[in-house]
Amino acid sequence: MLTRIQLNLLGRRSYLSSVVSLATGSPQATISLENNDDDNPQPQYGSDFETNRKYLTFSWWLLNRGWADVMARVEDAVRRAFGHLSPRDTLTLETFSALTAQCRQLIEGGQPGGPAGTNWLPFLLPPKEREELVLRESGVLDYSPPPTESSSSSPATTTTTTTTTSASLRRLLDETADLIESPPFAHVLTQLLDAGFAHLLDKKVVSGAFETPSTQHAGAVVALPPPQQQQQQPLNRAVLLPKILSVLTRQAHAIGNGMPNEYLQEMEGVRDLEGFAAVVYSSNWESEIRPDEEGGLFVSGGGQGENGNGTRGGDVVGDVVSVEESLVVVDSAGNLEGAWERATSTA
Repeated sequence: MLTRIQLNLLGRRSYLSSVVSLATGSPQATISLENNDDDNPQPQYGSDFETNRKYLTFSWWLLNRGWADVMARVEDAVRRAFGHLSPRDTLTLETFSALTAQCRQLIEGGQPGGPAGTNWLPFLLPPKEREELVLRESGVLDYSPPPTESSSSSPATTTTTTTTTSASLRRLLDETADLIESPPFAHVLTQLLDAGFAHLLDKKVVSGAFETPSTQHAGAVVALPPPQQQQQQPLNRAVLLPKILSVLTRQAHAIGNGMPNEYLQEMEGVRDLEGFAAVVYSSNWESEIRPDEEGGLFVSGGGQGENGNGTRGGDVVGDVVSVEESLVVVDSAGNLEGAWERATSTA
């Protein structure tokens, strides 16, 4: 989900940059999701390589800090749900599924299939005071020694460049945080987890621990129960806990290292995942494209103060900006909730 948000936001920036180029009558301008301006010495809004590189680097937080906090949360939930069991205990599929649902409720803060209650933002992005740590630890922001007299001859130019880059990065990080804390994110994440757990329990655990395979003795095939009994058998059959754990151990490797990863494939089949991408592309346009004082268009670099109060997000103010014979339409219902309603209604 974090990677999709990052790539969708950067894709939207490139898209809007090409829209502005087309609207302003730039020669050979086309609407594109790709960056074709790598040879341009003056990077446009959608092709600011340094800002994009720093922004994508923030996945470092999840990979090096956030995952450990998730692990501790999961371990605590497993101990609370399964801690009363011993290796000699037997479980039915129904009991194991109920204990798994209890774990999910402790971790996610909500019932499986319903809205998740956990705030995932601290696991995915660092607090503002630790953002520079992420950039330094990831190697993107190298340590710079204090400037010497020869290197500080033009401090004004250096300061302007740093401020612009920081403002653009700030906008990306703030909007990412808004999306992570939004109800659509919680809804889609719960659906993704539902798909993953359904694949694990209904297919892998059932077939690996609870189903009785057909066997052969002295050349004679043992007759299987009638189909109705076959369907009921996994629910009623009790197996030792270590047998279930052996299946989970094998599936843990498949989840972490499977290529192709069947669990990710199941999650990618969730329809609302595409709807969430539509939310990213169709929200907050007012902070991307704005008219200038002479009636033209510019794509804002953003930063604190973009909304007039230095806060994240904000409601979209509808606008139609005319440039010669071109029109760029910003939907007045383009806020996050409105975009989600439109995405899910057309899915």
